Amino acid sequence: MAIYSLTVQTIGRGAGRSVIAAAAYRSCSSLSDNRLAMEHDFTAKAGGLEHCAILAPENAPREFLDRETLWNAVDRAEHRKDAVTAQEILVALPHELTDAQRRELVEEFARKHLVEKGMIADYAIHRPSHDGDQRNHHAHIMVTTRHVGHEGFGGKNRDWHKAEFVEQVRTDWATIANQHLARHTPGVKISEKTLAEQGIDRAPAEHKGPEVTAMERRGERTTKGEHNRDIAAQNVGLARQEKQIDATVIDAGKADRWQTRPTAAVAERMEMERDKIKDLRDRWTTERDAISVPKPPSVKSVERDLTQAEAKALRAARAREDEAKAQAQRAGLSARRLAQWYTNPEKAAMKSLIQWNAELDRLAAARRAREQAERALADRQAWLRSEPGRAAVQNIRQPGLDAAAAAKTERRTLDRKIARLDKRIKEADKAIETTRAAEILGKKTLRVPGDMADGQSSTNAKVHRYFKFNSFDAEQTLKHVPKVEVDKALAFVRGLTPNRPAPVIIQVQTVSPDIPTPTKSRGPDR
Repeated sequence: MAIYSLTVQTIGRGAGRSVIAAAAYRSCSSLSDNRLAMEHDFTAKAGGLEHCAILAPENAPREFLDRETLWNAVDRAEHRKDAVTAQEILVALPHELTDAQRRELVEEFARKHLVEKGMIADYAIHRPSHDGDQRNHHAHIMVTTRHVGHEGFGGKNRDWHKAEFVEQVRTDWATIANQHLARHTPGVKISEKTLAEQGIDRAPAEHKGPEVTAMERRGERTTKGEHNRDIAAQNVGLARQEKQIDATVIDAGKADRWQTRPTAAVAERMEMERDKIKDLRDRWTTERDAISVPKPPSVKSVERDLTQAEAKALRAARAREDEAKAQAQRAGLSARRLAQWYTNPEKAAMKSLIQWNAELDRLAAARRAREQAERALADRQAWLRSEPGRAAVQNIRQPGLDAAAAAKTERRTLDRKIARLDKRIKEADKAIETTRAAEILGKKTLRVPGDMADGQSSTNAKVHRYFKFNSFDAEQTLKHVPKVEVDKALAFVRGLTPNRPAPVIIQVQTVSPDIPTPTKSRGPDR
């Protein structure tokens, strides 16, 4: 089925990227880079291109509809060496749609939610690769970062770089994609929300990216690939458990193994199970808050450390040169006296000449040492700019980057677990309120599955179904009670009113619940 995937990234000079090269690669074309005086030719990849086009606001110059003219103008408008020249929105397209329908979807999204904001959008729709997932239709949408008018580009729009803009783009894409899916393939829907926010008990897979995907295709095992395989196996096992639990409850209902228990006892037991979930949630929250994400060393700090010896030697050489100059001045050596000696050497005392020659030699030696130190530092800095130097810097930074990534991954994992438990706690609160309200209104006993005595389990599947099935009888009972009485009972249970309503269930009848249909497994993410 269709999946939701949308990422936003920047294209900037700070990372050594050329916006003209990026546009040529995505459009599978050949473009000339005027600033770098070079040609970026990716026409050999044209077989993977389904369609590409440029959409611009009405007030943009018409020549900007030419790709080479547009992105060279973008590059010309930037003057900083670390300038962000463009943003790219990468979206997964529903494979359920046809090529024409996907093109219509991308164009409508770009026009309504990007171009109308003032951006110029250059989009390219790519087909799935021959040896990859044949459902992997996707689109690259490159957008400009500056206001545009009849005269060309103006100032930067800072709002387009904020997190709120990204969140809005994610929501807009889900909305418009669902509109097109409902029009062409009813029943298929995507969501920008996380699985935990949707209440789905399934761990999310990690996006592998083109490099990891290529390695996996070559048969190389990768960390991300192994992680995703573990997640897929876990999700299949969880779906299997859900089916088994549903089947167990259905069999219990058919065999009349549902037990009758006091309503108050069922509510108390559910409260105990909810408190256990809260304790687990609090423990995970404490663990998450205790995780410290180390700050990896920056490129500048590593370069500073690698040039520290040369920089120190240069400072010492400059200090010795300054000291030699000061010593020469104390000895009477000055530019005026040197000029006098050159014009009338007979008047200069021999002792002074000898001393001045020594000071001149000392000055020359100090100057040579300083120049040598400057060359050493310049050579070291040039090496750092070379490919081996950059690799050395990256190797030094990598342990810190790995440690930071591991800490962030651990925090995200706990965040997802905590979000799922928060969802379970809300479900438990609702089930307990329903059960307590039924008790207040006169429901003295409930029928619950005999095979689900408690919710003690490490799986979300059983915990979820425990509250669902134990409150089922109470929920069905309240459907036969006037809503105004139910609202009064719920208000009393929630502590919103001190007045306990009177029972209204005159004849307590054991409800024979309609056994729910087993949940259909959605299978692992692809």
